[in-house]
Amino acid sequence: MHEYTLMQGIINSILARTSQEEPPLAVAEVILEVGLLSIHSEAAARQAFEILVQGTSLENSRLKLIIIPPSLECPACGYAETYPLDHWHAHDPLPGEPCPRCGGWAKISGGQGVESIQLILAEPGEAR
Repeated sequence: MHEYTLMQGIINSILARTSQEEPPLAVAEVILEVGLLSIHSEAAARQAFEILVQGTSLENSRLKLIIIPPSLECPACGYAETYPLDHWHAHDPLPGEPCPRCGGWAKISGGQGVESIQLILAEPGEAR
């Protein structure tokens, strides 16, 4: 259910933007970068997109979904790596933890929300 709510907001935003043009913009591909902590299932997010675009001008568009993981960054030594989510719950706040390199306090950041939405427009005359 969470993915449907997220995708509905994204789709509504795209439709509002593309319908402002005359003629309305035809979208061939939607490139969506979203934080790993903002979706519970990539498959559910894809399914939500496919269902929610039916009957809209986005119906024949493709979804390229890029999942952005959170990262662990240490200001003391410059360590920066993807943060493993083996014990993480998506609704937990993003705290810090000891840096694996120097033992200093490293912050966990990113991996939340919609990072970007890019639209690849269909060529004129391309089937929508």
